[in-house]
Amino acid sequence: MSGRAARLQVAAGIGYSFFLSAVTLIIELITNVFYPVNLILSPLWAIYVGQWVDAGVILAVYVLLIVFASPYRFQEQSNYYQLLRGMQRLSMYTIAAFAVISMAFDAYAGPLRARIGIFILVNFFSGIVGGILSTRAR
Repeated sequence: MSGRAARLQVAAGIGYSFFLSAVTLIIELITNVFYPVNLILSPLWAIYVGQWVDAGVILAVYVLLIVFASPYRFQEQSNYYQLLRGMQRLSMYTIAAFAVISMAFDAYAGPLRARIGIFILVNFFSGIVGGILSTRAR
């Protein structure tokens, strides 16, 4: 794969990571109305601290986002199939990287400014890792 295509995958991964974190936080805020939970980004951290509702909600969001990017009902020879297959690969790797790296955000209990900085760094790193892994997996 060319360097330009790899850079595009990394940029798409960073954007997808920010989208993923925004969707996760919005769904958790909606869940907080019905069942008071802490705002957690990583399902691994939710399992570690024993917040099973959070872990279930986050995993459901991840599964829905992967299913949304899956290329079903397309013929395998179509150009759209290859495009969507690459997007599904990018979403899976970005979600896996985000689930692991976002534990840093959840574990840090310092001031708000530092948490915002960690949030941005977590999204950048998970997008970079997801983009690189999706280009290498071809």
